[in-house]
Amino acid sequence: MSQGQAVTVERAPPGISSPPYTGQEAPKESKFCPLAAVNKWPYKFFHHLDSETISEAFFAAGKFRMRGWTLYYIHTLLSNASKPLILVPATEVQALFDDIKKELRLLVYFPKEEIEPGFLLSFKEEGIPRPRYLGRFDLEHSLDEMEAQIPPYTDSNNEEHRADDRSFAAFKKKMEAAIEATKQRSKHQRDRKKKERVGTKQAWCEQLKRAQCYLGVRPRTVPDMPNPMEDPNIPARELERAMKRYQLSKGLELPDLNVSEPAPFAFQDHVVIVCVDVEAYEKDNRPITEIGVSTLDTHDLLGLSPGECGKAWMKKIRSRHFRIKETAHLHNSEYVAGCADRFEPEFGVSEWISFKEAPQVIASCFRPPYSRPLDHANGDAPARDDAQILTNGTDTPKRQLILVGHDIKMDIDYLRKLGYDVSNLSNLIEALDTADLYRAWKHHQNPSKLGSVLMEIEMIGWNLHNAGNDAAYTLQALIGIVIASRQSSLATKQSQIVYRSEALEREARDRAKEEAEEWAAADIEGGDGGPPNPLPRFGWPTSSPPDKGISNKAQTSKMVNSKDRRVEKIATEIYTQSQSTKNIEAKQLQSPEVEIKSEPWVADQEEVGSFVQSITENLAFLEDDREVEGGGVKLPVAKGYTAVKW
Repeated sequence: MSQGQAVTVERAPPGISSPPYTGQEAPKESKFCPLAAVNKWPYKFFHHLDSETISEAFFAAGKFRMRGWTLYYIHTLLSNASKPLILVPATEVQALFDDIKKELRLLVYFPKEEIEPGFLLSFKEEGIPRPRYLGRFDLEHSLDEMEAQIPPYTDSNNEEHRADDRSFAAFKKKMEAAIEATKQRSKHQRDRKKKERVGTKQAWCEQLKRAQCYLGVRPRTVPDMPNPMEDPNIPARELERAMKRYQLSKGLELPDLNVSEPAPFAFQDHVVIVCVDVEAYEKDNRPITEIGVSTLDTHDLLGLSPGECGKAWMKKIRSRHFRIKETAHLHNSEYVAGCADRFEPEFGVSEWISFKEAPQVIASCFRPPYSRPLDHANGDAPARDDAQILTNGTDTPKRQLILVGHDIKMDIDYLRKLGYDVSNLSNLIEALDTADLYRAWKHHQNPSKLGSVLMEIEMIGWNLHNAGNDAAYTLQALIGIVIASRQSSLATKQSQIVYRSEALEREARDRAKEEAEEWAAADIEGGDGGPPNPLPRFGWPTSSPPDKGISNKAQTSKMVNSKDRRVEKIATEIYTQSQSTKNIEAKQLQSPEVEIKSEPWVADQEEVGSFVQSITENLAFLEDDREVEGGGVKLPVAKGYTAVKW
C-alpha cells in the first residue's frame, strides 16, 4: 500500500470473525490512552537520564511508529477542541511498558490517576460516545491523512437533553483531562511548578523584610497581640488608635520612612553584616585570585540618619581586598574585565596573602574588630564593645553575624575551597543575597548583575570584578535596596505590574499576568520575614527539601539500587575528576609561577568502588515517590529515577 494511505477494512458478513472496520465502536470494557500522551510519556514523567535511555530504545528515529499502533478516534464535543482525539488501546501501551521492563530492566507503569487523570481512559458509562476504529498507524501511513478520513460528528439523539445528563457531563470532563494529558506538562505539574515559583518568590520577599528589620526600617512583629476589632469592650474613641498599634505590630501599616532621621525601629539583634566576594581564574575556576570583605556594624548606625539612598550609612562600611600571591600571574580578560590591581582608594589598599594564610585572614574578618583597622602604635584602640570581646570580657555578648553577597552561594563554595567554611560559625544567623533582594524589590523573575542593581539605587560601580570593590558595592546595594524598598508604595508595585503587562506582546501577556499573580501571592502585606534562614552546613541543596509529610521510612525506600550501572558511571566520573583536581591544585601550590593543565588520572578500582558504594547507599531522591504493583510486591518508584529490576 502506498505511503500516506490509511488501512480500511470492509465490514465482514454477520457471524464471521474479522478485524474491526473503520468507524466501528470499541467494546464498552476497552480502555484507551491518547496517542499524543503516550508519545510524550518518557519525556514528561522521567528525568533526563532515564527519558533519554527510553527514547533511544523505543521512541526516537521512528521507533515509536515502527511498533505499529491501532488507532481509534472520538469526538470530544468540546467547544475549544478543533479535531477529534486520537486514542490507542491500553493493551498496546502495556505491551510497550512490558518491552521496556524486559530490555531496560526498568519498572514502568501507567501514571497515577491523581497525577495524570487523562492518560488511561474508559468509556463504560451508558449514553456517552465511545471510541471508533480508525486504522493501523505505522511507518507506511500518515497520521494527518488518517485523521482526514474521520467523518464529522453527527448525533441522532437530542444533544441538549444529553448535555444535562450527569454521565455526559462526566464525559466532557474526561475529554478535558485527556487533552490535558497530551500537553508537554500536565495541569498537576504546572500547578506544582507554580506553587514552587510562588514559594521561591515568597522566600525572596521574606528575606527582604528580614533585611529591613536588621537595618531598623521595619519592626519585628508582635505575634500574640490581639486584634482590637475582636474586643467588644474597647471604646469607639480608642479603637482607631488601637488598630494603628495593631497594624504596626503586624507590619501591615508602616509609617513613611524619613531618610533625614535615624532608623525608626530597633536594629534587630544589633548584627554585624559581613559581605564577601571571591574572584577566580576565568579559564579554570579552581585557582582563587582575590578575596574582598566588607563589614557594616549596626552599632555604627545608632543615631545616624541613612540619608538619600542610604549614602550616609554607606560611609560606615569598612572594606579589605586580599590578593593571593600564588595566583598573581593569572589575569582575567577574555570573559570578564579583570582589574585585580584597581582596588578603589576610597575603600582602602590591597593586601597580599598566601594560600596558607588565607583561612586565618578570612576568619579574622568574622571576629572583632570586624575589619576595623587597629594600629596600637599610633594610639588607635578598639571600639568600646569590641574591646571587651578582645580581652575576653564577659559583659558583652557574642555579636550576631549576617553574611551578604551577590549570588552568595558561589562565594561560599569558593571560601570552602580555600579552607574556610563560614557555615561553621555558631553566631552566623543567615546569609542574604542581594540578587534575591533586588528581585523581591523590583518583582523581577531573573537575577540582575551588580552593576544594574547599583544603577537602580543611583550608584555607579567603578572597576567591578575586583573582589574588594565588588564586596563594598554589594554592601552598598544592600543598604540601597532596603531603603528604596521601604519607600516604594503599593501603588508603585501595581504600576510596575501594569507597565510590564503593557510592554509585552500579546502571546506573552498570559505569562506576565500569571507572574504578577504569583508575586501578589508571594509578597504578602505585613510581617517581618519570619525567622532567619540558617546557612546549610554541608553545601547547598540542589532541589527542594523533601515533603515533611513523608516519613523517614519512605525517604529511605527511595534510595537507588547500588547495582544501577548508570549511577556507578556518574559516581566514578565525579571521583576521577575530584582526584584530578586535587593533583592539579597540589602541583600549583608547589610551582605557582607555572600554569598546571588538566591531565588524566588513573583510578584505583578498589578506591573507586568504595566511593561508589558510599554514593549509592546515601543517595536519596527528593521527588514525589509512587508505589506501584509489580509481581504482587509493592515496589517504591521515585518519579523519573525509577527503581531498577535485576
